[in-house]
Amino acid sequence: MIFREAKIEDIDTIAEIIAAASSRLGAAGVDQWQRGYPNRGSVERDVEASVGRVLTLDSGEIVAYGALIYSGEKAYEELTGGEWLREGEYAVIHRLCVASKYVGCGYSRYFMYQAEVQAAEQVASMRIDTHPENKIMQSLIASLGYTYCGDVVIESRRLAYEKLLK
Repeated sequence: MIFREAKIEDIDTIAEIIAAASSRLGAAGVDQWQRGYPNRGSVERDVEASVGRVLTLDSGEIVAYGALIYSGEKAYEELTGGEWLREGEYAVIHRLCVASKYVGCGYSRYFMYQAEVQAAEQVASMRIDTHPENKIMQSLIASLGYTYCGDVVIESRRLAYEKLLK
């Protein structure tokens, strides 16, 4: 497995993975990623900003994608119903998704582990959010040791989590 920065030549594949993930969420009745975001433009901006990350097989096939962001998340400034575990700089994971044929293979967990290792070199915590109906992501986040900290609004209500890395 290789965890690396996404490249321009990865954009088409990543956009397909995101579109399929959006369809899976919709089919499961989850009202997340159902209004045209994220999309190819999101991936292009991630690549341009050097925040896009891919997990690939040794063959180079992309199995997972996400954005690992160190510049914060504006919506996290408006946390309600709780408080963050710590103040100061943190990393954020956004747009985490897995290629359809690899759903259930543990690649999202491995992606998150690699992102945490990388982030721990620069910050003391990682934050992530998900839709209240996205039980699969909530289960992953909880199993990785993240703590529910409250709610934020990103398009609609999101459950916000944080994990101390150091």
